[in-house]
Amino acid sequence: MKVLMLDVGGTNVKMMASGHEGYRKFPSGRTLTAAKMVKGVLEATEDWQYEAISLGFPGIVREGRIARNPLNLAGGWMDFDFEKAFKCPVRIINDAAMQALASYDTGRMLFLGLGTSVGATLIADDTVVPLEIGLMPLSKSEAFMDRLSKEALNSRGKGRWQKSVERAVALLRDIFFPDVFQIGGGNAKYLDPVPEKCERGDNQDGFRGAIRLWPGSDMLAEPATTTWRIKRTPKKDAKK
Repeated sequence: MKVLMLDVGGTNVKMMASGHEGYRKFPSGRTLTAAKMVKGVLEATEDWQYEAISLGFPGIVREGRIARNPLNLAGGWMDFDFEKAFKCPVRIINDAAMQALASYDTGRMLFLGLGTSVGATLIADDTVVPLEIGLMPLSKSEAFMDRLSKEALNSRGKGRWQKSVERAVALLRDIFFPDVFQIGGGNAKYLDPVPEKCERGDNQDGFRGAIRLWPGSDMLAEPATTTWRIKRTPKKDAKK
């Protein structure tokens, strides 16, 4: 299946598609509505062919639908008919969950996304659980989103931001005890060094997560109210 991946962030909307190398993007920001996003995608991908769309959304998704308008974008996202607008099937998942799904194998994996804001997802034994950690306290007076956001990186400087990331990683590791801890998102590239026992992900890896939302992939993630459940494609018996 030819899939178009949309990664809707607070700074840019990134697009990747089956059969095309690299990605395209256009600015997002606090004036971006769902309708403006669709218009921008259609214009940017008019020479691409695709059969289905995987939409990574920076917010809460329930039963495959957007449950709350995003904090870093404009309104008009809830109840928007994306399939009608794009004229093809669309599956919506939290953006951090799509990134985590791309790299998941087995066991317990925790993904921390560092972008305009901050997001996270836990995948435990084939159940994908998006986590809204932005408002979790990281100090007596500040939350994760205050210390780990793009604004914090720019205003506090790389050194203080790095220490905040390391503190957050230690806290999340104690809470969720993951086998694999991956840090991704647009600002993960600024980590130097990557916190101990963590691996750095790449936004372009997310395309594998987009593929895994549709039948025919090595594992299929399907919505189950507030989580996603992974079904694995049985491996064919090796020929003797």
